[in-house]
Amino acid sequence: MSGEQQRNERGRSAGGNHRSKAGERRDQSGADSAGRARILILEDEAWDASLAQRLLADAGLNFVAVVVDTKASFIEQMDAFRPDIILSDYHLPGFSGQEALKIAQELYPDTPFIIWSGVLGDEAAVELIKQGATDYVLKDRPARLPSVILRALAEVEQRAELANLEDQLLQAQRLASLGQLAAAEEAMTRIRQLLTAARARQEPQNPDPEGTRAQGHS
Repeated sequence: MSGEQQRNERGRSAGGNHRSKAGERRDQSGADSAGRARILILEDEAWDASLAQRLLADAGLNFVAVVVDTKASFIEQMDAFRPDIILSDYHLPGFSGQEALKIAQELYPDTPFIIWSGVLGDEAAVELIKQGATDYVLKDRPARLPSVILRALAEVEQRAELANLEDQLLQAQRLASLGQLAAAEEAMTRIRQLLTAARARQEPQNPDPEGTRAQGHS
């Protein structure tokens, strides 16, 4: 078995989870049919990939991960695995996190992209954020990783809720235009319920002790 295959096997089995099959049913928040978040990890160091998964498992995140370390396997799994979130090293042999970010932005621009790097200067970090990265975590401060991942997944869920609300509004408008006022009122009731639920989930989060995204680390 090649080194890459071994890493993929570790990713599939992390935390007792198994990689979801392509085409498996997903809900609106992006999780697979078992409710697990799908995380694609671009990392050439097996120890770092395992560390990231242990941190997320210890934080209680229900997830399934696939680990890749080449451009070809990254592109392949972007389509086959359809990750909810991407965790990418910055420096890889023959490839880079910046290149991976560009590819992800072209293929699936709404998928959160987290840089997971051992060495990353403040200027480079800010530039990556400008290019579309969601956030970044330094490997010498790994404790930040779970909170960063959870926040990114929460934002994905919030966008799904907003899309749902927009669909409900369009439905209510169509019903009202057709004179079906009772049905339109029922649709508006559903929208109000969704808004109440969304607002309840958007309570202020605890401050990030290591700083917020796009800010440098000392």
